Amino acid sequence: MTTDALSRVFAALADPTRRDMVARLSEGDATVSELAGPYRITLQAVYKHLRVLEDSGLVSRPPGPQPRPVRLEVEAFDLLDTWIERHRSRVEERYRRLDAVLARMRRTSMTKTAETTIEADPRLPIIRTGRDFAATPDRLQRAYTDPALFAQWVGPDATSTRIEHWDARTGGSWRYVSVVDGVEYRFRGCFHEIRPDRLVQTFTFEGDPDGVALETLWFDDLGDGRTRLRTQSLLDSFEGRDAFLRSGMEVGVNEGYAKLERMLNDGAV
Repeated sequence: MTTDALSRVFAALADPTRRDMVARLSEGDATVSELAGPYRITLQAVYKHLRVLEDSGLVSRPPGPQPRPVRLEVEAFDLLDTWIERHRSRVEERYRRLDAVLARMRRTSMTKTAETTIEADPRLPIIRTGRDFAATPDRLQRAYTDPALFAQWVGPDATSTRIEHWDARTGGSWRYVSVVDGVEYRFRGCFHEIRPDRLVQTFTFEGDPDGVALETLWFDDLGDGRTRLRTQSLLDSFEGRDAFLRSGMEVGVNEGYAKLERMLNDGAV
């Protein structure tokens, strides 16, 4: 089926009345009068709908005396199935690759000593993390608010990060892309508040735009050039929180913080 023909099929099926006609014809052939029965439209309007369906190749009326039955054309549906299946296969392959990457991340994480605490609140849909760094609070906050620095450490080792928008100020916003095995995942949010000891922002994965987390980061000065970084992520439901934990968050946090620690030790921040 050519692209133009495929477009005609989708256009024909975009109308709810025509979709209903197709559904009824799937149960058996029918005359125009029988098809027109349930609809509060003129017979002329029914003929117009049938003409669109015929032009798309979805139905046909064989030549002969009236009344001529209207019947579905299986070939059009076979071609639709082929088109849909081809794209379904591509999507499924992308998710298989992502699952493989996450599995590798989990295996790698199990071989490392965990220095970051990650806990789920039993009463609220909240995730809390904590880790100590050999750096002052201002250096640690700079690693979060400077886009060039942030892109170097955020996320698992298997990802690369591209900043698309970054306005690190109270009321500003951000957007970046994580690339895993050639597949891009976009994230965005807003800086609600930035001050020396605290950062508050929203966090959204654009693949699930309804899931918005409210994140708070505290930079606790421990003295002697050390800082305890505490984070809290408030999700909109326990299901969303648990899905976040299952998504490979532990790997991303541990490997990302390990990169950040190396940058701090090397004086890159």
